[in-house]
Amino acid sequence: MFKTILRRNLLSFMGIFVSCYLLFSMPHAVSSGITSGLQICFYTILPSLFPFMVLSSYIIKSDVLSPIYKALAPITKFLFRQNDCSVSVIFMGLIGGFPVGTKMTAMLYENGRITKNQAQRLCMFCVNGGPAFIITAVGVGMLGSSKAGVFMFISLCLSSIILGIISRFFDDGNEIKSSNKTYGQSPLLALSSSVSDNVNSILGVCAWVILFSAITECIRQMNLGDNVYTAFVSFLEVTKGCSQIAKNTTLPIITAIIGFGGFCVHCQVYSFIRATGLKYIRFFTGRVINGALSALICYLLLMVFPIDIATSMQNVSGVMPFSVSVPAFFTVIVMCIIMIFDIDRRQKIC
Repeated sequence: MFKTILRRNLLSFMGIFVSCYLLFSMPHAVSSGITSGLQICFYTILPSLFPFMVLSSYIIKSDVLSPIYKALAPITKFLFRQNDCSVSVIFMGLIGGFPVGTKMTAMLYENGRITKNQAQRLCMFCVNGGPAFIITAVGVGMLGSSKAGVFMFISLCLSSIILGIISRFFDDGNEIKSSNKTYGQSPLLALSSSVSDNVNSILGVCAWVILFSAITECIRQMNLGDNVYTAFVSFLEVTKGCSQIAKNTTLPIITAIIGFGGFCVHCQVYSFIRATGLKYIRFFTGRVINGALSALICYLLLMVFPIDIATSMQNVSGVMPFSVSVPAFFTVIVMCIIMIFDIDRRQKIC
């Protein structure tokens, strides 16, 4: 009986043992990692990601963009075999940051607006870093080139779209027909619930970032060698991974790391993909394919449009207060415009 319990929970026991060992043997490394993680959350995650998460929830809850959904429905159905309401998920998945697309997918699935198969296929390709991180943080801050950031962002977007097109061939044939039913809440209620609902989500994202920051700092303190540390960090946490490999590697490799996302991102989106019933091994495979495909696209772009990259930039920790102000400001403005048009539209209907 004991052996069976031990066999089933072997990974959990190992995780607890390693965690206790690190906490008691490397308290300063854990403290330093947590401090670094808090800085990333304060300067990067909260200013850039939280507005996008609120905006994405507001779009779903208010249903303000339903006319646009219906106009783009033929394209969405032809390319991805998805319902019209999936337009917002695909768009926000490309520009909103890693967990936004999967969170919106889970919301649509819970509301019965897409099928289980459609939700699972959306989770396979609607996971992408936002332009604030890819273009400004990695491109400008770590590589010293905005063009490099743009090339990476284009490569990752094209890779996600291609992966979405491939996913259409795994459609199970079931479809939820569009109707004239209005799902939207009132503007103020939608905004209020969007803010409150995403507080827990953003705290969860920050918690994972802080945890993995502590883990990577402990790995660094072990003095396993630069190559081993770089390999571990690249697959564990995308921000520190990019800052580490930006010193001595090529642009396609950095793009591949962002396309894979790192296990920290996988943990952030796991609760959302689990809500759709998607198995993690399939999600993991999709991330590997996305990373490889985005690297190939970036390589082809560089062959046609070669650029020079300065990799000796300072401030490669990924903590850059200026890297997110413009997208955050733009997002707030867009939210205000959407609310104004939504209120005006509802008043005319009444």
